[in-house]
Amino acid sequence: MAAHRRGRTDRNDWDLVIGPVANDQTMQTLVLYLDGFLNEQETIARLLPQKLKDQAVFKTEKALACLRCTEVLMP
Repeated sequence: MAAHRRGRTDRNDWDLVIGPVANDQTMQTLVLYLDGFLNEQETIARLLPQKLKDQAVFKTEKALACLRCTEVLMP
């Protein structure tokens, strides 16, 4: 996670990325980590109890081609 934010990752070839959405508390924790005030263990300990929702990023046409509509919800 931090390596990606710092541009030090070679995993740019993924078609699909799924992970938790950051909230205000998450961002505060990540800033403390990136600024060197928290180590990895402290950061993980603070992030684990958060009830975060997942998000998906479809990064390529190949990933988008896998999407199928299975249900339409009407208000």
